[in-house]
Amino acid sequence: MKHTPVLTTLLLTALCVALIPGRSPGQCIMANPSFEVGGSGGLVFGGWNQFGVVAASTTADHGQRSAKVYGPDWGGWDVSAFWQAQDTTPGERWDIDLRVMNLGEAPLDGASIALVNVEWRDAADDLISYDTYTAADASAPLDTWLDFSVTSNPAPAGAVTARLLLGVLQGPGDVRPAVLYDTVTFFSAAYPTIDDLQWPDFPGGRVIEFSGYSWRVKGDGYYGPGPNSFSDDPDNVWVDVDQRLHLTVQRESHVWYSTEVVLEEALGYGDYIFTTVGRLDMLDPQVVLGLFIWQYGACWDPAYLWWNPYNEFDIEFSRWGDPGREIGQFVAQPYDWPGNMDRFDATFGEGEITSHAFRWLHDRVECRSWRGGPADESPATLIHSWTYAGPHIPRPEQPRVHLNLWKLEDDPAADQEAILDRFTFIPEGGSSAVDPTRLPEPIGPAGRLLPAVPNPFNPRTEIRYVLERDAIAEVAVYDPAGRRVRTLAGGFHPAGAHVVEWDGRDDAGAPQASGVYLYRLVTGDTVESRRMVLVR
Repeated sequence: MKHTPVLTTLLLTALCVALIPGRSPGQCIMANPSFEVGGSGGLVFGGWNQFGVVAASTTADHGQRSAKVYGPDWGGWDVSAFWQAQDTTPGERWDIDLRVMNLGEAPLDGASIALVNVEWRDAADDLISYDTYTAADASAPLDTWLDFSVTSNPAPAGAVTARLLLGVLQGPGDVRPAVLYDTVTFFSAAYPTIDDLQWPDFPGGRVIEFSGYSWRVKGDGYYGPGPNSFSDDPDNVWVDVDQRLHLTVQRESHVWYSTEVVLEEALGYGDYIFTTVGRLDMLDPQVVLGLFIWQYGACWDPAYLWWNPYNEFDIEFSRWGDPGREIGQFVAQPYDWPGNMDRFDATFGEGEITSHAFRWLHDRVECRSWRGGPADESPATLIHSWTYAGPHIPRPEQPRVHLNLWKLEDDPAADQEAILDRFTFIPEGGSSAVDPTRLPEPIGPAGRLLPAVPNPFNPRTEIRYVLERDAIAEVAVYDPAGRRVRTLAGGFHPAGAHVVEWDGRDDAGAPQASGVYLYRLVTGDTVESRRMVLVR
């Protein structure tokens, strides 16, 4: 929903200008737009400037952190804010999308508002003019993430930077408010737009059908990763009569050609399952099989890689030039950030079907590899699992699935091939690839679900469960109609006692109404539900 500009006074204009310190050069990529990476030198978040009273919050729409902005409480028309600048040209418009929350602990009061400004500045960083918008006011619901979307006016003559400012304007005499911001995008609406920028590496126009989806084929041309020469020729990448996808690295006339296909649609949060055929462990040490999501950005600038601007998350099979290294890895980018990579080794059989998946959620990514197809996931088939909850969870902008086979700097000993049997996507909150109501022959329950405490409750309750052995387990909340409300836990769990908390909100952060809810434990051989009552 678009919002109209708010009326401001000359006093407010002068105040905003006076409060914003220093010069700041523009940039081509917005840094750290989900506020996951902390700042230094007194700044709360890396990449963001600030003034007034600002902080971090663990109430987040995405990841683990959001930006918290308080009214300065200085007695007049006062502003606190985060901001950063982007390069712009006269006439250029900018699309702003974000989520904002009016906090119940310190709600917007009187004339106070959640303020979104776009400032137009010249080459000397002097203010030319600005657009101002209300993202939320005192009438906004409390403790609920609200969508805000607006397209700016055209940049005026002389503008070289567009400065996005996210803040709180506190009116005279109003009680100090607090607002949260998260998942911000600030994209140019001029050509090439962020949509146009997703397809620079696909000049041939070839599209193939695989697993019920349309995929563009990369090349011909010289592109990353590597970089490499990529071929879109049907002899290099194809779907066979059994509807299996073949990716190759092949040498032709002294040139090695890599291959890649990209899903035409961006799928968003959910479970991405890649089912492969054969001996991935026998890939040449000089090649990499990549199963990942990626988003092309407005520019390629290594200075911004510290916050994962391209929304990349990888499952990769490669020994990275070292025959003695493990074959598999799950990776959040940047890969060299502490805790962003988990490696594992495995041996596969000739023609063996194996599946490798990451479940991308608002606050984590659950990675698994197992033997068999999408419906065969169980503790008995598990090869390896890892849950990532660090600062570089991809954001739900435009990352698409990429499947590639490419070579490192040195050449492989022979032509290489990787085969994918299928790709399966299960949207967040959708039905599992395994029917949780269809239980295998029991060998004793894997887990027990205990009563929620307290019950009834308001606003929080703890849900405890015990696993008798290591297991892939999920705990989720459902309404009486069987609709999933909130996923509280998922992925691989060690044996023993576990506890999760439900705060009465759904996966989007919206408070739920009073009533009876079901909470369910699902493991490979157990489905158990209990009731709890939320009383507002």
